[in-house]
Amino acid sequence: MKQKVLALYGNRVFYGHERSNIQVFKTLTEGGTDLHILINKKGIAPQAKEILDKNQISYSQICYPDWADMRKPFTTWKVLKYGRKVIKHNLDFLKVHRQYKPDFVYIANDFMYINLIPSFLLINTKIIYRIGDAPVLTWKPFNFLWRNYIVRRTHKFVCISKYILGKVREAGRVTTPKDVIIYNFPPIRLPSKEIPFEKKGLTFSYLGQIFENKGVALFVESAIEICKKYDHVYFTLAGSLLYANEFSQTLLEKVENSGYGDRITFLGSIENIESFFKNTDVLVTPSLKEEPLGNVIVEAKANRTPSIIFKSGGMPELINHLEDGFICAAKTCEGLNEAIEYYASKPEFIAKHGANAYSSIEKLQIEQQSFFTKWNNVFPSK
Repeated sequence: MKQKVLALYGNRVFYGHERSNIQVFKTLTEGGTDLHILINKKGIAPQAKEILDKNQISYSQICYPDWADMRKPFTTWKVLKYGRKVIKHNLDFLKVHRQYKPDFVYIANDFMYINLIPSFLLINTKIIYRIGDAPVLTWKPFNFLWRNYIVRRTHKFVCISKYILGKVREAGRVTTPKDVIIYNFPPIRLPSKEIPFEKKGLTFSYLGQIFENKGVALFVESAIEICKKYDHVYFTLAGSLLYANEFSQTLLEKVENSGYGDRITFLGSIENIESFFKNTDVLVTPSLKEEPLGNVIVEAKANRTPSIIFKSGGMPELINHLEDGFICAAKTCEGLNEAIEYYASKPEFIAKHGANAYSSIEKLQIEQQSFFTKWNNVFPSK
């Protein structure tokens, strides 16, 4: 008999974190898990809803607090508003919990976890925490709750990388064989139109959110310098220019003023990943922040594309230097230049490293069957 799992999914955007959780929900449903998801009554991203509906995944709506209510400056009104939402959130959750009677609660966000502590104090249901971001320990209230409650109350942590498992232990989790590491499988992408872009030469591409701590400014700076040295090299950037509009406009102006606007192209937000990688020779992911893993690197592997990365967080777990990609020696423009010039001057290694990247999927156990087996073992049959 399959376990009953009640999952929290309150996010309204649809980035890597959300895509990965939707992939898990689909995988559990395919394995026969009795899954019910609690989505945000304010709505979720259309792409997420379409996947849930298409795969007949059960869900209902409840109230969720907003992270915006916790941002400075704090006001009496904001605190009262947040408190009211937390109370409603817990009442809604407990009502569904009482009706559904789950064996497990699935959660993937420490803000959502902390909001539900009042409910978790009243129930003894086991909590499975799929953790895709390092614990927030820099803010004293979160630090206290992590060390004194979350690490103790959680039945099992499913970490997306060794890096994240290490961070959970730093937060006070006692080492236990119950906790596991499951690398992300390439997330679900809905069918979409071909990208209106024609590849003209050796192309290095960035895919992700366009803001500073993702290293996008360094990528653009490096692209301009490489364009000065190599006539056959091109660059593309895919990601919404609206997320950090002022930052994006600065980059656009920098490229325009450089005179290389015909070789450095901003594609905007895209969905057609196959089309993107068909027009990409090497993926560049120069994240300055400590990335938990890097879904885009897994997608690159699935599309036989080598990756250039910085040594950030869990990303190096996915790359073998000079075998299926290039790990930069430093998180600088110079470090990025060295990696790009390596492939620009030795293009014969691109196909070889791309083939190695694809075969590494099985070695890393992130192919579909391993992902399916591991996740369904998290919730074994009764």
